[in-house]
Amino acid sequence: MHLLGAPLPIPQTVTVRSKRWPILLLTGAIAAIAAATVALPTATDQLLYNRTPSVPVGFYLRADRPIARGTFVTVHARDVAPDAARARGFDGERNRFIKRVAAVAGDHVCAAGDSLTINDGPPVSRRSHDSTGAQLVRWNECRTLLEGEVLLLGDTTDSFDGRYWGPIDRTHVEGVWRPL
Repeated sequence: MHLLGAPLPIPQTVTVRSKRWPILLLTGAIAAIAAATVALPTATDQLLYNRTPSVPVGFYLRADRPIARGTFVTVHARDVAPDAARARGFDGERNRFIKRVAAVAGDHVCAAGDSLTINDGPPVSRRSHDSTGAQLVRWNECRTLLEGEVLLLGDTTDSFDGRYWGPIDRTHVEGVWRPL
């Protein structure tokens, strides 16, 4: 029964539904993006999710930017470390690494023993074995990178990257990415 002049009660279902739609919309959008990321061929990926800690975990959007020191790029594992990729079953079309460009043409890189330096900067450590105990083949050389070469590194000491496979030709870079 409603008394004249008393405020009308607002049904709870209206309030709950109005708060639920943004969550449903966001959930649907994330699901659509995830499905598109898995379904699209590598050459047209516009979004990727990095789940490994070698660079920040999260979503990355393909960027129309030049390959430069500090940018995030992807490379196919089989192109930069074919033996390791094959041994781990990581040599498919969609198997790629996302790393940061650490050195470019003109930079002096030196990899020897347990460390790597770029332009005589602070040493970056290298491991002799991976997390499974397998021995890591390490690139050992000191030289200036040539035009068209880059050295890729992850942000963590246990990243499998240019510390082990060395500089690569820029033509192996599959894409430039920016974190979301």
